[in-house]
Amino acid sequence: MSSNYAVELKNVTAGYMVARGFRSILKQFVVVLRGVNLRVSHGERVAIIGESGSGKTTLLRVILGLLRPKTGKVIVLGKDIYRVKGRARAGVLKRIGYVPQDPYRSLNPVLKVKDIIKEPLEAYGYSSELIEDRIREVVRLVGLPLNVLDETPEELSGGMRQRVLIARALVAYPKMLLLDEPTSALDVSVQAQIISLLNSIYESFNITMITVTHDLAVAQYLADRVVILKDGQVVEEGEFESILKEPKSEYTRSLVMSYQLLSNMSRSESEESRL
Repeated sequence: MSSNYAVELKNVTAGYMVARGFRSILKQFVVVLRGVNLRVSHGERVAIIGESGSGKTTLLRVILGLLRPKTGKVIVLGKDIYRVKGRARAGVLKRIGYVPQDPYRSLNPVLKVKDIIKEPLEAYGYSSELIEDRIREVVRLVGLPLNVLDETPEELSGGMRQRVLIARALVAYPKMLLLDEPTSALDVSVQAQIISLLNSIYESFNITMITVTHDLAVAQYLADRVVILKDGQVVEEGEFESILKEPKSEYTRSLVMSYQLLSNMSRSESEESRL
């Protein structure tokens, strides 16, 4: 199967089995995504925007091959990933880099950074020589000094930990990068550095980039097109500027109003600080 899209979701419904009550051993299926259709072109930057509980992270899990949908098709890099098996499936998944949300909880605190970064390469059977060269290459790429390779995550700042996560996501030469709230756990000044780094990576490698965020301000810098998710459904999508100028759904209008209010407040504070 081939596709003109890096990701294509067709009428995807997905969710989880959860206990019916606090003491119940019986479970029921709770729907999180409802009939989602999504297309992301090769080399495109797209942001999936929505509040907590909207289904953003569940959508990423579906694309990553971690959550089989109840209905629908999930085509990633030309393969229906819930139908192909073995080497074909592994061949698709190895070309996806994933950056989880929390740099403080997503890294094994007892492993050295070099061991964390090389995990994907070892899993895919790369040679020891290539692994050592690639680790150094990708650490430089994300702006970290080589001495961090012998340190543990607990010795690093939040921004440095996030760079380690990005390095691990990039180390196996992915064609696509999935980012789950990549700046939400960081200070504002560090957020700007990480956004700049991600944009530099995109420009250098023309990699497909899908960013999950609740923040339109982050989406402004990391995406050209946005998809608005509400209660597990796509309520609106389009180019970032067109969404700002003419939001169609009530929920999108509320997001835009909040974004504009915060932007105006930020500009006012900047002007006051210069006086």
